[in-house]
Amino acid sequence: MKILPWNITTGCERLTLGCDNCPTYWEYLEDGRDYHPHAHPGRLREPLDNLEPSVYVVSPGSDLFHEAIRADFIEEVVDVMTLANWHHFEVIAKRAERLESVSNRYLTWPDNVMVGVAVEEAQYNWRIDCLRNVDCRRIVSFGPMTGPIGEVDLTGIEIAGAVVEYWGPQPREVDPAWIEDISRQCEEQGVIVGGEHWLCKETF
Repeated sequence: MKILPWNITTGCERLTLGCDNCPTYWEYLEDGRDYHPHAHPGRLREPLDNLEPSVYVVSPGSDLFHEAIRADFIEEVVDVMTLANWHHFEVIAKRAERLESVSNRYLTWPDNVMVGVAVEEAQYNWRIDCLRNVDCRRIVSFGPMTGPIGEVDLTGIEIAGAVVEYWGPQPREVDPAWIEDISRQCEEQGVIVGGEHWLCKETF
């Protein structure tokens, strides 16, 4: 399947150290573009107009669950993903508490969507607990890694993998032991281990 971006939201704000080398931020900065979060209702039909089954990465370099994005707009986005059931979608968020809250109040996630959180190091493992409280197919992106993850409960997670930073002005090195530890825990807990380019069609 072809992998496509669906830039239904653009822009974001720094949340953690993991955001410091965000390639989208540096691209916007170089081009002099506004990096504040924006929703783009005019792009809602993009997946519906594409009849070729594809994998859509939703809001790459942004966060669909940023506080600036209205809950009713997020609901419209999920409605489109439900209608466009010949595609697969991946939604990764760092704002896990809002993901949990909005999902449980307003959303019904279809099976053609993988919903996940990004976890850069052990202090953010709580995001996985938020994700576990959402009725969806669940994915965890460990990255861009800024430290070891430590022992983590992956109950209810379908697929997980490490993301090594290779972008930005100063990509940060990752200790191979951190990646090995994640892979070990995934294997021990029956979670599919994502490969080098795992945020793609193999997820499905």
